[in-house]
Amino acid sequence: MAAFPTTVGIQSMTMRLRSATAMTESVFTYDQQVFSHPGVRWEAEITLPPMTRAEAKEYEGFFAGLRGMKETFTMGNPLHTASVTGTVTGSANDTQITEAFSGTHAVGDYFSVSGHIHIITEIVSASTIKIMPPLRQTVSAATVDFTLPVGTWRLASNEIGWSINQASIYGFSFSCIEAI
Repeated sequence: MAAFPTTVGIQSMTMRLRSATAMTESVFTYDQQVFSHPGVRWEAEITLPPMTRAEAKEYEGFFAGLRGMKETFTMGNPLHTASVTGTVTGSANDTQITEAFSGTHAVGDYFSVSGHIHIITEIVSASTIKIMPPLRQTVSAATVDFTLPVGTWRLASNEIGWSINQASIYGFSFSCIEAI
């Protein structure tokens, strides 16, 4: 598994959580029925800053090496950092977990555990938080990383391309999904 290159940084990034939730609505009364399936995953669209051929070579090689959706890579959002260390305990598919952190954490902080990124959605008590997406596997006092949380991703498509303009400036934009 490769690490996403960070030589030039990220120009823009759109992240989203996609939930497998279904809803039906009566056409007569507008009453709604909602069913939440367990599936939740991260998705992202990323645009890299314009770069020269010398800078772009690393990215061309990286994307070509992924072979479309086949290979995975690690990547995080460099703007989401906090000075917190600690551990979490919970079972696979839990959205409420036990934590033991030293440092300040808040709703909206990201952390990674077992190669997956999670966001704190609620602080229930001094030792319990709610997170999204659910834990991917059972963890017992697993170390969490708030410093630069990274997850495991794969391209969302088997196609990757880049643009090259008349001034030999390269542009890369791509979509990726959490590798579960």
